[in-house]
Amino acid sequence: MKALLGRILFVAVACGMAAAADTRPDSPTTKDVKAEIVSVVEGQLVAFRADDFPKAYTFAAQSIRGMFPPAQFELMVKQSYPSIAKSKSASFGSCFDDGKQAVIYVTVEAPDGTRKDFQYTLEKEAVGWRITSVTSAEPPGTKV
Repeated sequence: MKALLGRILFVAVACGMAAAADTRPDSPTTKDVKAEIVSVVEGQLVAFRADDFPKAYTFAAQSIRGMFPPAQFELMVKQSYPSIAKSKSASFGSCFDDGKQAVIYVTVEAPDGTRKDFQYTLEKEAVGWRITSVTSAEPPGTKV
């Protein structure tokens, strides 16, 4: 079972990384749209901090919920994203969208005080913005 979850996670992350690389919106997001996107990501992080994985699951896109039933989603997050699963805080950086997809850079403070940068990708569903993938990333402008 653990090996199967590892393979599913690898495929999901690889697909998410490929999708993010191929479809990254390059239009800066308006303040209102960024506020919506931050609300979704922060909502999921707050749910994780409270160990409310059923609530955190509601912020995942339908494509993610189709790949991971709730129990597997919880296991995947705890094993692959421990700094996100138990973050102390988060700060939000650059955000880009094209009305259908969005990318936002998030710095998460892990329980041990270290900071880690992530790129969240989201897509607009009928219910609003939902998270499609999370990958380690460097914030824009940090590479020379």
